[in-house]
Amino acid sequence: VAVGGTIVLIGGLFLAKAIVTEMDEAVVKVAKDFDRVMKLKYKTKWKFAEDDLSMTSEDRTRAVVEEMTRIEREEPEFYQRVMSDIEQM
Repeated sequence: VAVGGTIVLIGGLFLAKAIVTEMDEAVVKVAKDFDRVMKLKYKTKWKFAEDDLSMTSEDRTRAVVEEMTRIEREEPEFYQRVMSDIEQM
């Protein structure tokens, strides 16, 4: 029974890791789409309009997500407009 429980636990951990990986990939996709729309339509408003070559891809994604969160909190109407633009892509 202990072996069976261990196998179920290990299977559960693999499933949890797969779910987290899918969530991470979804966040990265939304961040890239948000970044693209902001560069194309709202360049003067976008603080990341220019690519910072010193930033890694992961750092840029993290910074974009942080800025998305700030915009959603402080400018909800604008945030919704950008999200609508993403949906229309």
